Amino acid sequence: MLIHVPDHFSTKLKFDFKKLPATVIDRSSILWSSCGCFFGLVMLWLGFFELISFIKADKDNGQSFLLVELFALIVVLIALGIIIYCTLSFIRYKKFYFDGKNFQIIYRPAVGVKHKFNEPLSNYIGVRLRVLFVQSGLFNKNRYIIDLYHQDSNKIIPLYISTKNKNIRKTWESYAKMLNLPALSVTDRGLTQRDCADLDKSIKELGATGKLPFIASGLFPAPEIFDITEKKDATIIKPKGIYWDIPSTLLLFISIFTTLILLAGGIYLTIIGVKIPLLYWAIGLLVILALAYFTARLFTSYTLILKDNSISVTEQLFNILIRKESLPTDIVENIELGYNPTIGRYNMAIISDDRVLTFGSRLSVADLLWIKDFVIRKLIGN
Repeated sequence: MLIHVPDHFSTKLKFDFKKLPATVIDRSSILWSSCGCFFGLVMLWLGFFELISFIKADKDNGQSFLLVELFALIVVLIALGIIIYCTLSFIRYKKFYFDGKNFQIIYRPAVGVKHKFNEPLSNYIGVRLRVLFVQSGLFNKNRYIIDLYHQDSNKIIPLYISTKNKNIRKTWESYAKMLNLPALSVTDRGLTQRDCADLDKSIKELGATGKLPFIASGLFPAPEIFDITEKKDATIIKPKGIYWDIPSTLLLFISIFTTLILLAGGIYLTIIGVKIPLLYWAIGLLVILALAYFTARLFTSYTLILKDNSISVTEQLFNILIRKESLPTDIVENIELGYNPTIGRYNMAIISDDRVLTFGSRLSVADLLWIKDFVIRKLIGN
């Protein structure tokens, strides 16, 4: 039994079954790995250059440059870490073969021996669609993943991975129909199944045929976190006070602390008459710019706008609109809560054949359940 490894490594992948036998390799992007290694090598060269220069200066002038030497050593260590990480992330891969009935899976870890095993298509439960909200502090992006789901996580096979949500549901449906398997999605109710016959039906059509589950919103008052404005032609829903979350706050504090250390070091070296290297100021400037960006992003807010013919998600920074995504209501086929194991959170996914809108990644599950049912009621006219 293998120790569990990630379901995928790629950010872009498509398993094409038009011509059998078919093969796909799931690994980190060679472009990003190469860019990371190049950046690491540049940092490594600069770090060694500064370290050697100041060691020589220390011997020639009899002055102590311990603080600068320590800074150069830290740069060298960070550069080595970047190079090693990018190299190992590209070395590992998963390779999948399919002959029409059976899959062969080859896993090559970054360190260790290669593993190989076979699995028949009949052992797979269905074709799963999930939206993975990837966040690192305030950097975030949705990753749309379609995979062939197996109870053994080591045998899950990625079929399609993209950071673009255009036609994602059509792609999911086509894989389900091609492999003649149920269409699965990860929601607040766990792994749910949708019959192939209902895949192209909108929420309005499902509501008319009585195929929607019990909807609770309307029976309970709105949570206090929501500011709901009912206008003549629209319902505007804006969560209040959710700008700050733990990852963002920690990253902000780390950035502030790093900036203060860099400034204090620069001022101290200037006072004692030491010439500060350009690398020092360049990295300090990057940290300050990152700090300014993170601080601004903490005040980003999101609004959900419901109209008779459309549903929109907007993003504002200090009440200035910076992004808006919309879908016609008659093509919305599902609204569900998707779980993201990366950050241990749920968000609401508004799904159509063409695109998926996401909303409320910083809300609690109870608040998301209420807003999900509220939106469904609005769409079906209840």
